[in-house]
Amino acid sequence: MLTRTTSRLASAGIATIAGLAVLAPAAHALDSSAAGKQPAKLTVAGYTKYLKAKQTPEARKTLKKFNALPKAKKSRFVRYLQDRDVYRALIDTTKGRIGGPLHIVDPYNKDVRFVTDVTSHAAKDKGRTTNVSFTVTEQIYRIPVTSETIRLRYQAKKPGKKVAATAKLTNVNAALSIKHDRVTAKGGPATARTTWHASPRVASFGKKVVKAQSVAAAAGTWKAQLGNR
Repeated sequence: MLTRTTSRLASAGIATIAGLAVLAPAAHALDSSAAGKQPAKLTVAGYTKYLKAKQTPEARKTLKKFNALPKAKKSRFVRYLQDRDVYRALIDTTKGRIGGPLHIVDPYNKDVRFVTDVTSHAAKDKGRTTNVSFTVTEQIYRIPVTSETIRLRYQAKKPGKKVAATAKLTNVNAALSIKHDRVTAKGGPATARTTWHASPRVASFGKKVVKAQSVAAAAGTWKAQLGNR
């Protein structure tokens, strides 16, 4: 049994192609008119260069899928990457019982969607070691762009004991540099928290975005949230 709040669209606003027109890409790579300044915007050429240089499995997969897109979709793809409203819409609130996976897809528009995944499992050891993982992912044309995860581990039979937490970022959005603060973990109920700081790498994105992510569990249930601060 689970419940969730699908408030992301109302709080962040729905982007339109007309609204993205101001981000129309130039014919050249990520560039600025004066050396040393933040690039004005992300372009198709600049994004391709970024993926080639990144040298990670995620970047290689994204490059292959991105190169397979038609020209018009490539242009639209990089517009979404640098649209602040799209990244701000990467939020969710949900809760459920320990045991089994949760996978929910929410459309932002016809091109962009957000995917929430929660896994939770209680082991059969003496402490009933329990793990909960909460991930929210932005996809453009079903290609994963940014994925923010927080994981909680605790002893269900020993509240407050051996509570641990970790966070993981997967990001191939060349318009953003994302880092998180130290992940905190505490008991009563067992809770994991962190804060994500998304700093623009191109001027077209606008101001920095800060998100808070958390997952908590007690009495066989969990609740999780990713929201803007």
